Amino acid sequence: MVPTRSGRWEHFVRSAAHAPKSTGPSAVLPGGRSASPRAQHGARRRPEPAAARPSPARDLRLLPGALAAWGAAALAIRLEAQDALLLGGLLALGTLGCAAVVVVRIRKGSPAAQILLIFLGVAAMICLAAAAHLNQRSSAPLSAAISAEAHMTVKLRAVSDPREASTAAPDGTARWLLEAELLEATYNGSRFAASTPVMVLGSAEWSTVAHGDVLRSAGKPLSTEPGARAGALLIATTAPVLTEDQPTAGLLVERLRNRFLTLSSSTSVPDDGLMPGMVIGARSAVEQDLVDTMKATGLTHLTAVSGANCSYVLAFVFLLCRGCRLPRWAAAGAGVAALVGFVLLVRPEPSVLRAAVMGAIGVLAVLTGRGRLSMTLLFLSIAALLAADPWLGVEYAFILSVAATCGLVLAGPLLAARLASVLPVWMAQLVAVPLAAQLFCSPVLALIQPSLPTYSLPANIAASPLVPFITITGMVAVVLVALAPWAAAPFAVAAGWAAVGVAEIARLFASAPLAAIPWPGGWGGAVLTALISGLVLVAVVWGPQLIKGMREALRAPATAPGGPAGRSGALMRTSIWVSVGCVLGAVAVWVWNGAGGREAGDWTVAACDVGQGDGLAVRTGPGSAMVFDAGPDPGPMDACLDRLGVDTVDVLVLTHLHEDHFGGIAGVFEDRTVDRVLYSTAEDSLPGVVTEVTGGAGIEAEAASAGVADTTGNVNWSVLWPAPGPLAGSENNASAVVLVTVAGAGGGPGLTILFTGDLEEDAAARFLAAHPHLAASGVDILKVAHHGARNGGADIIEAVSPELALISAGQENDYGHPHPETLDALQQAGVDVARTDLRGTILLTLRGDDIHIGSSR
Repeated sequence: MVPTRSGRWEHFVRSAAHAPKSTGPSAVLPGGRSASPRAQHGARRRPEPAAARPSPARDLRLLPGALAAWGAAALAIRLEAQDALLLGGLLALGTLGCAAVVVVRIRKGSPAAQILLIFLGVAAMICLAAAAHLNQRSSAPLSAAISAEAHMTVKLRAVSDPREASTAAPDGTARWLLEAELLEATYNGSRFAASTPVMVLGSAEWSTVAHGDVLRSAGKPLSTEPGARAGALLIATTAPVLTEDQPTAGLLVERLRNRFLTLSSSTSVPDDGLMPGMVIGARSAVEQDLVDTMKATGLTHLTAVSGANCSYVLAFVFLLCRGCRLPRWAAAGAGVAALVGFVLLVRPEPSVLRAAVMGAIGVLAVLTGRGRLSMTLLFLSIAALLAADPWLGVEYAFILSVAATCGLVLAGPLLAARLASVLPVWMAQLVAVPLAAQLFCSPVLALIQPSLPTYSLPANIAASPLVPFITITGMVAVVLVALAPWAAAPFAVAAGWAAVGVAEIARLFASAPLAAIPWPGGWGGAVLTALISGLVLVAVVWGPQLIKGMREALRAPATAPGGPAGRSGALMRTSIWVSVGCVLGAVAVWVWNGAGGREAGDWTVAACDVGQGDGLAVRTGPGSAMVFDAGPDPGPMDACLDRLGVDTVDVLVLTHLHEDHFGGIAGVFEDRTVDRVLYSTAEDSLPGVVTEVTGGAGIEAEAASAGVADTTGNVNWSVLWPAPGPLAGSENNASAVVLVTVAGAGGGPGLTILFTGDLEEDAAARFLAAHPHLAASGVDILKVAHHGARNGGADIIEAVSPELALISAGQENDYGHPHPETLDALQQAGVDVARTDLRGTILLTLRGDDIHIGSSR
């Protein structure tokens, strides 16, 4: 009997959703319908009983190998090449020994040895592969140049599109980041070849560089954190000069991308650049306001290419070929060819390659006709990807992709089957896919941002029907741009208006009440999110059975504990207590990590985690504080002050007018009262955003200069620098230096803090000469100047002898802050250091004579 077209489509849906098949004579689909005769015939051809083998969709036998690959990759990239090679060799020897045990005991069975064999073998493979990568990228002359911080001329190949840096240059101009491969360089009069990935930070001229360009420039290399993908950060001092044309294939791809971008911009569809981002991964085309809106609603993955896009392309081509009566092998080949072309079109960056492999898992069941290899293939893909690129293991994009795939494979069919009992099958599957991905990804997202997008699930459900339409229609437009440009416009317009729908969905949910809930950051927030996700999963999948069992357990007599009813009741009561324990644990984590306002309870000084910038607060009373700088962006500063419980800002001090200190000023004013604003600058006027925000609040900002002082609540403060009058010189040296004294409880000893802005070494010497009393009295806490940069010098550190140094810097920032020389000076002076790039938001609490340190990371 030949299956109908609807039967084929049901077979595809079940396979793509990785639904486990029954091995009995009549497999049943969600909703109670029988499977097609072909599926039943396939089940009869496998007489092996279900109890003899695990469910293939949930086969976890290769899980130890995936964990070993991840752990070995995370460790090996932080080692030198020779150390990684030694570790890989030792693991290989252990693998051989374990293999001998397995061979000897194969007939008797040795599951522990087999698991250990997989674990050691995969770990050895990853370490040896990482050693090869590290050896290829290592270069003795480059290491010498980094140590000396010397300039060198370089030849680079761009391996990504340039993107605008989050912080501007000191003169206020935009800077651009570019991932590149260092091909050769000249240092100290000698030329050397290399193959080292670098991150380039350059001026606006670098925004015109295209992926694949080979160019020359000059710059100063800086070191990166251990384990970073880039072997160096190159601060470019000259504009890039194109030296070689791209290969013909690269030029064709670039020409096709540019034609499509030109077509999309000429359609006059108000999609804010979202359609090109969703179709070919042109993220630079998406307006920043829309990016923020998509992030607030949990739709960030739609602004770039993800595994779903790859799945749509592969599935569409495969089904189209099968619909044209092509053999399965021919359809599979066409699908793979289409996927390869898609990856080349959207740029073969590591994130895109990862998305292609993970997305292909979703339709591999269709290509094989079995749908039985989900978790096995996922674990193999993890090991293969980490062997090819060990740095993927520490990237959040990769972690989120694996988490989403696990959710779809493990929980997707269960959720779809349960929801199908109360919803139509198509609606149940529509809800189950984003719900499964959301439940598994939420704990990871909690590590990235301290807020919970309340409407992420409904937003994803509402947008999900539009995403495959945009992807397929947009790709048809891309093909027609190359073959028949006159016919491409209607498809581009259709995809563009569908993208407008996605953007409007994001804006609708972002403007809804409580669109984002403040959430504890760090591992505490991740554990809390995981507990809640687990409870939601249990409630949806097993909720009806648990409710029914609870009723039976409550009605069951307490006698006959050994009988079936007694055992069932005891089991149900145990389940109830476990559930109650999970809820209480979630509440405890919530309270402990500040979701209910832990930070607001007890703190004296706070250094907010605002990224690469300054944003600090000194508590002046219940619900009030004195704030120093506002960070580069409003969101983090607003969220930090919310968690601190600050409703009133008595004084906002903008130490100087670089964007990483004033860019987030709107966040300080958000839903709170600001009484006074002080600023210091070497410029003739204030930035527009400062005048706009202060003017809107009816406040006239005042210039801060030496002699300005006041008492606010329990805090005395005075401006020590700059001297009154017009300022000349750099903006950093115009930084306001403020001495703050917090009164101790009950007349006890207080706390002195010196805020130094971005004061540089030459101005610091003049400042100390003007205030010799600081060397005699010292301070308790020093806010280290310029995020710990070397140009801040060590004079202030040596003069004021602080007990504790605060350094506000962004995690893995592009400037190398704080500099090793600054850290060495603090260590030699015996000063404890608290850094926001390592700790997140830092809370200092004065208790008697002691300063207690708490942090969010």
